[in-house]
Amino acid sequence: MSGRSVSVSPAAVGAKEGKAGVWPRRLLNASGYLALALALTLLASLLTVAATNLLGYNSFVIYSGSMQPTVKVGSLLLTRPVDVEDLRVGDVITYRSPGNHTTLTHRIVSIRQEDGDWVFQTKGDANPEPDPREVILRGQVTKMAFDIPYLGYVVDFARSTAGIALFLLVPAAGLVLIQAGKMWRVRATRGVQ
Repeated sequence: MSGRSVSVSPAAVGAKEGKAGVWPRRLLNASGYLALALALTLLASLLTVAATNLLGYNSFVIYSGSMQPTVKVGSLLLTRPVDVEDLRVGDVITYRSPGNHTTLTHRIVSIRQEDGDWVFQTKGDANPEPDPREVILRGQVTKMAFDIPYLGYVVDFARSTAGIALFLLVPAAGLVLIQAGKMWRVRATRGVQ
């Protein structure tokens, strides 16, 4: 072989690679970019929660349909702490249930004072009856600021073991697929010189 260099035009490379070589490369590249987009979506959901927490909001994933249609299942609910004295009938609050100590998000339907304590009756918008027990709240409680439909599903998955594993594996797989697409092209065009 001589020491001369030969310039190859993109059209010549495409012609040499042919239709059979283009599709696998495009599929590898598309799969790689899709994997990176998925990882960025998971990262964005976690950053959204972190950013809202830094701004003074608390975030909750809604698992129950008791507040539909106001707050849909799978929503990410963002709440802000408020003083109990500032709560009004109609406010949506998140609190610990006195009966089973689960976290509930329900609407206040009545408020009364008893022996210096604030007593609240709550109800889920989709429930026919108010909650069976009134709740005494003191100090601060979290009141709904707004919700982001469906983002709770993504946040919940991103926090899971499978989500964390995917967050680590998917970008790596995406980069491998993109690199494989580049290698496919080099291999397909290797004969053009």
